[in-house]
Amino acid sequence: MKRLLLFTLTLLVAVAVEAKPKWHEQYRYDRFKVAERSCTVVHPTTTPNGRWIVRPAFLGAFPSVDDALLAKGFTVAYCDVTHAYANPRAVADFEEFYHTMRERYGLRERFIIEGFSRGGFFALTYAIQHPEQIEKIYVDAPVCDLKSWPSPQEAKLYAEAVRLWEEAGASFEEHHDYPIRHFHRIVEAGIPVIVCYGEADEIVPYEENFGRIAAQYGRRIKQIGKPACGHHPHSLDNPKRIVRFLK
Repeated sequence: MKRLLLFTLTLLVAVAVEAKPKWHEQYRYDRFKVAERSCTVVHPTTTPNGRWIVRPAFLGAFPSVDDALLAKGFTVAYCDVTHAYANPRAVADFEEFYHTMRERYGLRERFIIEGFSRGGFFALTYAIQHPEQIEKIYVDAPVCDLKSWPSPQEAKLYAEAVRLWEEAGASFEEHHDYPIRHFHRIVEAGIPVIVCYGEADEIVPYEENFGRIAAQYGRRIKQIGKPACGHHPHSLDNPKRIVRFLK
């Protein structure tokens, strides 16, 4: 119950930030749907360089990295699979979005995938299944085990995750820690990964999630631990370390 209350309060913060990203009035937006999922493309005002970064959740929340990359000519894109828990149907929809983006905007074959919290579960899952599409991975406080968040104690969210996986014809029990068990595919593909996390995160505890990946592959991953930081804020106020890694 404590973890659910903390998550509810911090989600309200994220939603408030999402509603008004600081670059909201500065760039041109395209909005459309792919497979009935809402998609948004934010166009740079500088000369586009063909590179792109995509969020699967929480467009505009804690946007310091997106803002910096937009200023460097990156396209920022979004396909809303926030509440899909990376079930196979959502992954297929996201792949359709990928092909739509390349055909419509002529973007590079590989993109950066960026995931915060539950978006991190999707980002890692998609990269594992489609490493040929991924240039780099940036995740912050990523969920890596759906039994850590949403845990069985958070009954409504947990039941939703189970239902979506089963409706997509897959076993939740076999996939709840999918990014942890299959991260070796990202390593084998040579995809650079950067992760930020709050060292005091009680909602998506590092030790139960990305810490289990870092225990095996830590030397191959750029990690930024934020002392005395909980689940929020995501990213960094000064994103230079992340941007240098991604650009």
